[in-house]
Amino acid sequence: MTEQGSPEDPVITPVTMTSKPDPRPASEETPKRSMTAKLFAVSPWDVVRLVLLSILVGYFLLALDFSTDSQGVDILGAIWDVVQTILSALWWVIKNFWKPLLAGAAVVLPVWLIWRLVSLPFRK
Repeated sequence: MTEQGSPEDPVITPVTMTSKPDPRPASEETPKRSMTAKLFAVSPWDVVRLVLLSILVGYFLLALDFSTDSQGVDILGAIWDVVQTILSALWWVIKNFWKPLLAGAAVVLPVWLIWRLVSLPFRK
């Protein structure tokens, strides 16, 4: 057997927690933004999200055959048509998917509960 050398002593560097003073004087505060600056300050990502949302809403309006250039534009009627379409789609989902939902829940929920119980000691 070969003789192993003794390990080196670890180098311990003390860490001190010092807070840096605020470089701004106490009298200086950040200026408050005006209402219009708060309202219209959007990031490029916000613009992309607005464009995508506008396209999505436009598809729904076109699917419902909604046209603003027709003489008899009925906003309330269009809203009622949307509500009826959503409710009929919801009824179709309930009517056709309750059996697969229950079958999947019979497997997924116990596995999820066991996972939560097993990981409980490791969560903060």
